[in-house]
Amino acid sequence: MTGVDLYRNHVPVHVEADYVVVACGAVNSAALLIRSANERHPSGLGNSSGLVGRNYMVHNNSVLVAFDPLRPNETDFQKTLVINDFYVGGTDAAFPFPMGNLQPIGKLQAAMMRGGVERVPEWALASAASRSIDWWVMSEDLPDPANRITLDTSGNIVVDWRPNNLAAHDQLMKRAKAMLRRAGFTTQREQRMGIATNSHQCGTVRFGNDAATSVLDRYCRAHDLDNLYVVDAGFFPSSAAVNPGLTIAAQALRVGDHLRQRLGAIPAIAMDTKGVFA
Repeated sequence: MTGVDLYRNHVPVHVEADYVVVACGAVNSAALLIRSANERHPSGLGNSSGLVGRNYMVHNNSVLVAFDPLRPNETDFQKTLVINDFYVGGTDAAFPFPMGNLQPIGKLQAAMMRGGVERVPEWALASAASRSIDWWVMSEDLPDPANRITLDTSGNIVVDWRPNNLAAHDQLMKRAKAMLRRAGFTTQREQRMGIATNSHQCGTVRFGNDAATSVLDRYCRAHDLDNLYVVDAGFFPSSAAVNPGLTIAAQALRVGDHLRQRLGAIPAIAMDTKGVFA
């Protein structure tokens, strides 16, 4: 690859570069690689494995709102807590598998509730919101090659996704509700979020050591193209059950050091065989 064709202010431009780093997000980076198919790469750039766009993940998410009519909640900044008691498996004999993560969604307001209920007056919504605690229930969405990003005949992005690992999500919800009941919040409402709440998209150009089962190497360089890197959430081989932002930032710094080494700017950094800084 010698450059990139793009539009700047609706004007086509060709930019040549020795190295190209793509960071469009898991969905758009995959779409860009697929759109860039040519005679040498008929399935898209970096796609000899056929995995570009596959293994799309977006966390299993639900909202859990619990009310105590006798206990006003005057909190202004509520998204300051996380409960990871159920994150790692093996701590609960009834379900010995990882379940996920609980965190506040930020204080619920009447206007935020209006779309989920019908024919409820604004004062009632405001009263309920002022007495609620509001939780985001998040579990891992496992990689599945059938969950993928493709393009239709007009070049539009198509998302084909079916949730999985729902047993773990249901178990996490069950324990979250029981915990809140013990705390006195006996009135509860829950809602599972679908693909429209596409938080934390990742996995569409997974990295790995084997070019047959991954798109990128450990430094997010395409196995098929020595000078193409994809540095966003697309590289994730699994989604875990937390916000991927810090992991993306850490990997970007790591790839940056790698590129500086390639350009001769800094000495090589010793690493072990797993790609861990030594």
